[in-house]
Amino acid sequence: MGNLFGSLLAAGGAMRAFEKGLSTTQNNVVNANTPGYAKQRQIFEANRFEPERNIIGGVAARGLYNYRDAFSERNVQRRTSQAGLEEQLKNSLTSLEPLFPVTEGAGVPGAINKFFGAFSQLTVSPNDSASRQVALDRASDLAFNFRRTSNLLLEERGNTQVSVQSSVSRVNEIAGRIRDLNATRRGDSAASADPGSDAKLFSALEELAEYVDFTAIQAADAGVSIYLGGQSLLVIGDRQYPISTDVLDDKARILDSDGIEITGDINSGKLIGLIDVYNNKIPAYLNDLNSLAASFADTMNATLAQGVDQNGNPPLQDLFAYDSALGSAFTITVNGISPEQLALSAPGQAGGNSNAIKITSLAKEPAINNQTFSQFYGIAAGRVGRDLAGARASAGVQTDLLTQAKELRADLQDVSLDEEAGQLIQYQRAYQATAQLFKTINEMTDTIINALR
Repeated sequence: MGNLFGSLLAAGGAMRAFEKGLSTTQNNVVNANTPGYAKQRQIFEANRFEPERNIIGGVAARGLYNYRDAFSERNVQRRTSQAGLEEQLKNSLTSLEPLFPVTEGAGVPGAINKFFGAFSQLTVSPNDSASRQVALDRASDLAFNFRRTSNLLLEERGNTQVSVQSSVSRVNEIAGRIRDLNATRRGDSAASADPGSDAKLFSALEELAEYVDFTAIQAADAGVSIYLGGQSLLVIGDRQYPISTDVLDDKARILDSDGIEITGDINSGKLIGLIDVYNNKIPAYLNDLNSLAASFADTMNATLAQGVDQNGNPPLQDLFAYDSALGSAFTITVNGISPEQLALSAPGQAGGNSNAIKITSLAKEPAINNQTFSQFYGIAAGRVGRDLAGARASAGVQTDLLTQAKELRADLQDVSLDEEAGQLIQYQRAYQATAQLFKTINEMTDTIINALR
């Protein structure tokens, strides 16, 4: 009789165990598309079987097995950071490339060609007032194009600074969520083992990896410590150490919670891509533009200073003016001189075209870094194009590597609906068989009890 009751209890325990297996499998199916979720599997353990001591055996549920793979997660995080960096560079440079047009007649190079074309016309008719006015207009157009390009570059730099601030805020927001999850998981043992909480944590870590690279260290109390670049503390337990950003000596910086610069600690992610564009890429393009504007203005001013105007007088002021301290291209203008004041003649040859010829010839003479003005601009514009081409290629490679890393992780820990369907059938059959055994043992027990009455 004791064995019957023991068998009844064992069958009931097995049914409860298979119910947990069914619940776990159903939870996998429901969360198949939940970001950060790793499939779980119910662990079963055989109970002792010692019939001589009325220990009937059976099966019991002993917790969940988490299929999350630490190496795969870290690999995805690392690849996400690299892809974030290259994708940000590609996006930023894509918006900068149109500022350096190379098509005929467009932007600065088109204005340079039109400027020399106007002075070429003056070699034929140096005393024509209309032609002289056209030359001044072309000089004003060129100055305008320099200023416009410089302004657009500075505007893009300002937008980049805003994006840096936005990314820093995003990093702090994600870190705050991780801090809160740490606090919940540390204070509740059930929460630390909860697949939903686990999914939220790893989804947040992957989101953080898009902006910065970091090292995540799992603590014994279920909390996660985050070190930016593996060095600067961002989160530990239920404490967060927010980062910030500022600009010092025209360089954007990332600061830790104590105000110490940690820019050099971060090596990948969108944030460092934006910092690179702000600190290095745009200043380099501006420097090329300023060098071209200053060299062009100085060369034209010096050449015109050697001649005389239509009345035989040396020029009283330069054609171009700029402030190198504020940026040559940003400040270049044409002084208010009249058409007859253009010094197109050599001294003693008022009304001649000697200086007009000299200026026209400057279009094909090395003037800056042993290059013509147009060649120098082409190299400067080519730098933007090369940087963009490199970023596009790198972004493509990193995207492919990230895809491979995610596929590897998916093979190890993502939910397979086909697999879960098989598990559901297995648990259902096991539950049904155990239920039938329970029913049979229960009927046998009733029969024996009734016979003893």
